[in-house]
Amino acid sequence: MEAVSYSVSMVLFVVIVAETGVSVRARRAVRGSRERYVAMTQRRILSWTVNIGFAVQGVFGLMQGQSFAFVSLLFAIYLSYMELKNHKDDDDWFNGRMKKIWKGVRRHLAAVSRPKAPVRIPAPSPVFG
Repeated sequence: MEAVSYSVSMVLFVVIVAETGVSVRARRAVRGSRERYVAMTQRRILSWTVNIGFAVQGVFGLMQGQSFAFVSLLFAIYLSYMELKNHKDDDDWFNGRMKKIWKGVRRHLAAVSRPKAPVRIPAPSPVFG
């Protein structure tokens, strides 16, 4: 179990370094350009990977009985909060995507919940049996 925790820590470190590089590239790009769009999309994916990584690290730490595992969980919660608060209007692929996803889910649920018209089976003719 300790090897898993160590592996998660190393992967988390690599993702943090990658996110830092992508964030620098995104800050240097011109607002509205394709380079910024791609960089902000990559940054969002990497930052949520870091958030999930800290949460996984905290859960594994709690399972092992480490005394400071809750700090990792609190850090994951804080990073998630800051991500949601500070990056609402970034020009990336995820901007406005949640509204489109919920619109599709609602449309699908409305189609499923709509009662279907009963199929009429014609009765046999009394003349032709």
